[in-house]
Amino acid sequence: MRDEAGFTSMFQKHYESVLRYAWRRVGPADAADVAAETFKVAWEKYDRVPQDQPLPWLYTTARNLTLNLIRRDNRRDALADLLVEDLTRHGTEEDHAATIAARQAAFAALSTLSDGDRELILLMSWEGLDLRQAAEVVGCSRSTAAMRLHRIRGRLRHLLGEESQPITDRQPSFGRSVI
Repeated sequence: MRDEAGFTSMFQKHYESVLRYAWRRVGPADAADVAAETFKVAWEKYDRVPQDQPLPWLYTTARNLTLNLIRRDNRRDALADLLVEDLTRHGTEEDHAATIAARQAAFAALSTLSDGDRELILLMSWEGLDLRQAAEVVGCSRSTAAMRLHRIRGRLRHLLGEESQPITDRQPSFGRSVI
């Protein structure tokens, strides 16, 4: 059974410390979310939180959450960089403005996909799931997911202006290339 008064006391005593910890690791934009998620986990696992000294447990939880956030951001950046590389691979001279524009175009192309299609491609590229696993998450068969992925690739190629040039099959650093 959960002790609401004990949890409330722990929250009031340690929230600011957890928030500052998260702020130092992920910055102001995500710190409040990490702190809130830390205390959500603490509430769900309250019987595992050491009652005499909960702060180290809270820091460990916040650390794990920040590492997950950083990994997610790194996967997103790797996908965007892969798309940018595909868009700019024909040029020999790197143009910073062109790279930024290409990255924005890649994100814009992803945003035009339906929620289901975007979820499928992001599960495979950002989360590193294979086709079978991603199909299970989105609630369709593997063959349906394969057909959707084929169509998604075509739409992205068209949106990115590379209809005649297939997007690379090189492996990104975070897993399989799905685009």
